Amino acid sequence: MKISAVGNNNNLNFGRSLTAKEMQIYTNSLNKGLQLLNKRVDIIIHNSAAPAIPKENTGIGSLFSSTVQKKLIPFLKAHGFTGIQQEPNNLRKPGDPSPYAPESSAKNIFMIPLEKLTTKEYGEILPMGIFKSIVAKKPYENKVDYAYANKVYEKALRTAYNNFKEKNILKNEFEDFKQANGKNLEKAAIYRILDNFYQKSWKDWQGIDKNLYSPANESESKIAKQRIAEIKENYKDEIDYFMFQQFLIDVENKESNKLAEQTGIKIIGDSPVASPATDEWANQSLFLKDKAIGCPPDAFSAEGQRWGFGYFNPKYIFNPDGTLGKAGKILKEKYDSFFASFPGGLRIDHVIGLVDPFIYKVSEKIKPENSGRIYSKGEFKKTEEEYSNILEKIVLQSAKDHGMNKDDIICEDLGEPNIPTMNVMKKLDLSGLSVTQFDYRGADAPQRNVIMIGSHDNESFIEYTDKFFGKVAGKNINERSKFAKFVRNLKNKLHIKQETDGDLVHFMRKTKMLAEDTAPKNASKKELSAYKQQLRTDKNKFMQASFAELFTSPARRVQIFFADFWGLGKTYNRPGTGSGNWELRIPSFFEYEYYKAVSEGKAPNLADAVATALRQRGLDIRHPQLMKNLDESARILAE
Repeated sequence: MKISAVGNNNNLNFGRSLTAKEMQIYTNSLNKGLQLLNKRVDIIIHNSAAPAIPKENTGIGSLFSSTVQKKLIPFLKAHGFTGIQQEPNNLRKPGDPSPYAPESSAKNIFMIPLEKLTTKEYGEILPMGIFKSIVAKKPYENKVDYAYANKVYEKALRTAYNNFKEKNILKNEFEDFKQANGKNLEKAAIYRILDNFYQKSWKDWQGIDKNLYSPANESESKIAKQRIAEIKENYKDEIDYFMFQQFLIDVENKESNKLAEQTGIKIIGDSPVASPATDEWANQSLFLKDKAIGCPPDAFSAEGQRWGFGYFNPKYIFNPDGTLGKAGKILKEKYDSFFASFPGGLRIDHVIGLVDPFIYKVSEKIKPENSGRIYSKGEFKKTEEEYSNILEKIVLQSAKDHGMNKDDIICEDLGEPNIPTMNVMKKLDLSGLSVTQFDYRGADAPQRNVIMIGSHDNESFIEYTDKFFGKVAGKNINERSKFAKFVRNLKNKLHIKQETDGDLVHFMRKTKMLAEDTAPKNASKKELSAYKQQLRTDKNKFMQASFAELFTSPARRVQIFFADFWGLGKTYNRPGTGSGNWELRIPSFFEYEYYKAVSEGKAPNLADAVATALRQRGLDIRHPQLMKNLDESARILAE
């Protein structure tokens, strides 16, 4: 047996990456091991976090960039990945970097790879001098400054648009795009124009502009039509500029999907629970008045979470005969757009919002009498069968219409347990999330689930690990565990809250489970005990065992967040906080940084993790050459 295979990382000096021949052996053996384990592996990378080589680094990333397509995707393919899950790709509100609070269903302009606009394929519509200036003046190499990105993207895209008109490049393609998409994008363009004019929430806009697409009566309707015609005439070029940006994204999205077919690494989309602000503005009568979707009070937020996103009035989602109502058709269009853009499938953010959302009154604090699960009580109460309607008749139908099925859908089902949602997930056999950083045992993960150490809302795994080892380092674990048990029993008798020993107890339980779930199948009790003690005293072994747990679990799909794969040791997003979020990026020299992080025990050694999982399942006996190759690859990566 070979317990040392977990975290086999004795030499912490970075020596080298794999040679071409070694890489071929590593990739082949890794893919063979994943096949035997029946695992597929995705990496989570938001567009803004994507890397760029120094001469093309504008200060913000894009999964459509040359660096990603020419360098990152081959790198990821060599390491066994078959999917990249990105963030919601909708247009963001000016000044708000969060991708989960979209302005409209138009696409995020930061996805446009500016370096490509300098090429002959685009008629060099962006002068190289402007592009080089953007690169040279960016505030950070591997961190996003959204104020800078907003400023330089406006300058670059405005210049590119003006040159685009003069050079008459791709004219026919642009006209075809407008013909096919102009009607849907027009409202988003007009919303952006008015938003720039008023510089405040649409709910505070003046006159007919506030109700431009939701007039109260026939008289208002006539005024609204005149106003729309006036805006379209006065801002014709501005609307075309908006369309131009969306056209560029559409061109690059299609090229990205072609590349996905060639490489086997497909982009997975992300659907936010929030309705875009433009949809709410343009369809006010379809939304619940003075109500919004959020989260109830729980252990994470004593007062609940007030997200402020409007929610469709349920009576407009489905007609009495079960067909789609006006709101239901808008939702269907939303998912059609996502599935059309992402051949790798879709993650659904806060799936409970599609089953039994928590709705609160916007003008008051969250209280039991003015908030609650909308379909569990009151006038919109559903039968057990009806809870699954939105997922079945809208989301799954949309997937089917685009040649996909439930296996292409990932449901974010974390947070407060909700019986209707749990029942619907089970009924439809949908993939939920199993996050081991939440004290979740990998061995308990259902096969249908996606398992991960953490996502964009978790602290990095290095921070998580350091927190535990910082509290137990240099202490006698066995003695502390006995003392902790004594204290816990005493507090129980005295009815005192358990706080001081919580982290230690958690750590002891976590390492016990890790040892049991990642040790070779034929490990003796003595070997298992020694291995467990290693996990409690060696931080690197604890981390590598935690990554191995993803592969020893029953879950068929593994996801790794980019900050954990590169061992960056920084948190990407802290829910409920303002500044400092969504800024972290993958380093420009990402290959070197990954191999360095692996050698230091900060990043997952995938050869080691897969070998560990094969031994844990007893598959190593039947595949000696494969094990030899994986062990050798793991050794080289750890050098």
